[in-house]
Order: sequence, then C-alpha cells, then structure tokens
Amino acid sequence: MRDPNENSNHRLLVIDDNPAIHEDFRKIFSPPSAAQNDLQEAEATLFGAVEPGWGRPQFTLDSAQQGAEGLALVQRAKLENRPYAVAFVDMRMPPGWDGVETIARLWEEAPDLQAVICTAYSDYTLDDILKELGNSDRLVILKKPFDSIEVLQLAHALTAKWQLLQRAMMKAGELERSVAERTQELQAANKKLKAEIAERIRVEEAFRQSQKMEAVGQLAGGVAHDFNNILTVIRGYTCMVLADERLDGRTQDLLKQVDDAAQRASNLTRQLLTFSRKQIMQLEHLNLSEVVGQVAKMLHRVLGEDIALKIQTAENLPTLHADRSMMEQVVLNLAVNARDAMPGGGQLQIEVDAVEFNDSCQRQNPDCRAGRFLKLTVTDSGCGIAPEIMPRLFEPFFTTKAVGKGTGLGLATVYGVVKQHQGWIEVTSEPGRGASFRIFLPESVRAEKLRAETQFITRPLGGNETIFLVEDEPALCVMTAKILRSYGYQVITAASGVEALKLWPAHAAKIELLLTDMVMPDGVSGGELAKELQGLKASLKVIYSSGYSHELVGRDATLSEGLNFLPKPYTPEKLARLVRKCLDATSPDSMLTARLPSSTETPV
Repeated sequence: MRDPNENSNHRLLVIDDNPAIHEDFRKIFSPPSAAQNDLQEAEATLFGAVEPGWGRPQFTLDSAQQGAEGLALVQRAKLENRPYAVAFVDMRMPPGWDGVETIARLWEEAPDLQAVICTAYSDYTLDDILKELGNSDRLVILKKPFDSIEVLQLAHALTAKWQLLQRAMMKAGELERSVAERTQELQAANKKLKAEIAERIRVEEAFRQSQKMEAVGQLAGGVAHDFNNILTVIRGYTCMVLADERLDGRTQDLLKQVDDAAQRASNLTRQLLTFSRKQIMQLEHLNLSEVVGQVAKMLHRVLGEDIALKIQTAENLPTLHADRSMMEQVVLNLAVNARDAMPGGGQLQIEVDAVEFNDSCQRQNPDCRAGRFLKLTVTDSGCGIAPEIMPRLFEPFFTTKAVGKGTGLGLATVYGVVKQHQGWIEVTSEPGRGASFRIFLPESVRAEKLRAETQFITRPLGGNETIFLVEDEPALCVMTAKILRSYGYQVITAASGVEALKLWPAHAAKIELLLTDMVMPDGVSGGELAKELQGLKASLKVIYSSGYSHELVGRDATLSEGLNFLPKPYTPEKLARLVRKCLDATSPDSMLTARLPSSTETPV
C-alpha cells in the first residue's frame, strides 16, 4: 500500500515573539520517544489503531520572532520551491506587525498557506479578525493556552488540507489543459472542414466558370496573337503618318479616329484574354478622372435617353497605377449594372475623389487599410438590392436577371479587377431606393517621382546601334524595321528563330540588341533564340515582344513591360523609348532575366 505521506508537505512555520512558545511547539512536533509513544496511544484512543508501517509524519519546523522575519522565510521557501504548508502566528508581537497584518502579508506571497492565529482574544475579537482578513477557509483561530493534542491535530489536518489543495489545483490545471487541447483540436477540425467546404465551393464555381468561358477562351487564344500583329501594323503606320507636320487638319483628325479604333480593338482583345486567360496587367500612371471622362462618352449610347448621367470629379487628384482598359471595364460594367436596375429610367451618378484612412478604419471594414486612396463611386436610383442578395453580389455567374438577359460576370469582373489592383469595394443599398458602389484604389506612390523625371530628363530616342529584329509577321517586320531606321538604327531582320541563328555568325560582332517575337514557327521560340544568342555573346541586350501574353502568365513572371517586354500593339514612340532604355542599360544583368518557355511548352 502506498504511504499517504509520500510527497506531502509537512513544513511548519511558527512566528511568535516569545521564545517559550517556540520551545512548546518544538516539544509538540519533535517529542522524546516516550512522549511520542504516549501521543501515539492517545491518537489510537481517539482515532483507532494506526495501521502498521505508516508511522507518524515528520514535521519540519522553522521559527521567526517577528512578522517581517517570518515573511522573509516564506519568500525564501518560495524561491527554493519548498513552501510552508502551515503557519502558526501569534496575535501580539510588538514592536512589529501583529498577527493579522503578518498573515495578510504572508498570503500575498503564499496564497495557499494555511494560517493559525494563536490568541487569547485579549485585544481582538473574532469579528475584528475576520473584518481584516476576511472569512477565509485558510484561517483557523487557536485559543491560548492551547492543548498539545489539539495543535498536533491541527498540524495533521492543515498539512493534509494543503496537500489536497495542491492536488486539486494540479488536477484542475490538467483538466483545463485537456479541455483547451480538445477545444483547439475541435477548432482546428472545424476550421479545416470550413476550408474544405470553401475550397469545394471555389472549385465548383471555377469549374462552372471555365465551362462558360471555354468558347470565349478558344476564340481569344486563337486570334489574339495574329490580331495584335495586325493592330500593331495599323497603329504603327498611323502614328508614323500622324507625325508628319505637313498633314492637314482633316486628315489628321481622320487618322486619329483610326488610331482610336485600333486602340479599342486592342483593348477588346485584352479584355477577352483577361476573362479567359488572366491577361497580364499593363500598368501605367493614370488620371482616373480622365478615364471616367473617356468612358462617359460611350455611356450615353449604352444607358439610353431615359437615364440621366452625372459626372463629378475632384480637382488635383493623385494618379493611379493601374491598367487603363481594366479601369474602363470597371466603370462600364458598373454603369451597365445600374442601367439594368433602372428599366423605367432614372439617374446615374459617377464621382471620383481622394480619401485617406487610418488604422481604425478596419473596425468598419476588414478590407480597409491605412493610407491614401482614390474613391470611385457609382450611384443609381434603381430598384436596389435585397438584403439576402447582398452576400452573393460578386459571385461569378450569380444573377437575378431573366435567362438570356445577363451572364452574372459583370460584378464578378469588377471585383476581380479591384482586387488585382489591391483595392476593395463597399456597397450600400435599400430595396426601392437605389444602390451605391464605392471602389477604393491606392494612389500611385511613384507618380510624383516619375513626373519629375519626365519633366527634367529628356533623352534622345534614336541611335546608331545595330538591332537584330526577328519577327515572323512580314508586314509587322517591315514596319518595325522602318520605324527603327527612322530613328537612326541599323536593322538586320529575320523571319524566324531558325533563320536568325543562320544569320547570326555573319553579323554577331556589330549586333547590340535582339528584338524578338515570343511565338514563332519552325520550333525555335523567342525565348530559346535569346538564350542561344546570349550564350554566344553575353553582352547582347534582349527585348521580347508578343501580342498574346498567355504564355507569360505563370511562366515568365519576371518579364515586365517597360524593362524587357514590349506588348503588342505598340506605337513607334513606345518602341523607340524601350529600345533606347534597353541599350542604355549598363549591362544585361541590369535588365530582368526571365525563364522562358521551352520548345516543349505550347501556349494554351
């Protein structure tokens, strides 16, 4: 049988200013053997026979003359992790603390300490003591003169109580930890389950979207590259003619209309790629008010005569680093959505303003963050949005319109574009009282710097270096060569990567820049050609060009417009600026290095 005294605490502390009292306690807790036998007999009489082998617990007794001395012993015992179980404290101990104050201070250090006040009730009543210390279950009052058996019984009972309290606290701690661990497991399982459900919903939505956009994706992927080659030729020659100062005003206006139409056609292609293939964004510093103004010119035809359009923009707005066509798409989609909410006519108001938020804004909207933002607000006077519809407002393919009247992609596209530009959307609406969409987009932090650079630093666009132009579209190759030669460059052309490799040895010494299309026939892509030629001439600079950016997504994330990538269609000036910038770079390492698709990787 296990000894019940094992690992128990029998450390006692006596605090009394009378040395005789300390001697009495020592006699009680450390008696001579004969006296000990008498006490065992007395215990046997009172409690029955003691089971052989258990024996009497051995108390450890420490003494202090004053309360402060006793407190120091308690503090040291706490540091040594050998706490006292019971303290016997005299009530009167002049000139120091009395028993009440001493116990109060001891409990500050050792809250579990069992305390016995030894008093003759000469100065303190029971009510006085309880008033000071409270009605605590750790407090026992022992009236003087006390009986040795009574003291011994108190010591046994209170040390056992102290030990039970520790065990109870330990069990409670274990139970609390077990509950906490189990709670964490349940929370983790619940979180995992929610994540799995959310992922399943996301996958199902993505699958539905992919099915619906498959036809658009096939069309866009099949024609985008060739279509953009054609548009590059149209825009290139148009810009070259427009640059002629001898051009009369009427012809100039007509050519500008041609160029605008080519730009809109290019934006249409990019939008198709955006929807189906996640087109790379072509970022530039925009005036959002100007973008809204341009879209407003076509909105009058889209909205109809029974909807009044009002545009309101603030002055001196900061610029926005964004994709122009995507911003136009956002405004157009929101306007079309508002039009459909006002079948009987109404009013549409578009506002552009600047706002600034601090960290407290997240209390109202978790998407909000501190900083300066441009705010685009589109408000209509239509039928409004029902509360049960609001949570699903931006879900792909979710629509309340009749079959054939809407695809459910308009607001989903707006949401995706805004998120891509590190912004967020807030919507307020009441049924029958219209709706308001507020879009927040971060202002361009580099706008002022770039404006300063373009204002004070003007570099010539031309040069006399030799450029190796590799382009499989004959018309585009001819036009691009003309543009480069008009800026003073020497140009060597090739219609494919295979032809370029054949021509290279004869001209390698003088070629300083390779301008190559990304997708070409005969099994050698622009990326493979550049890698091969740079292996032969490390100082060779490279610019990649493409009218179909899908092959770059996820494979060539390091390609960047304005550094080493020229998207089609491009203007002569844009071509000349990038060529000059690339040639002026101190070394090929200063340009971005991209992992280009191998010959086994076929664009989707």
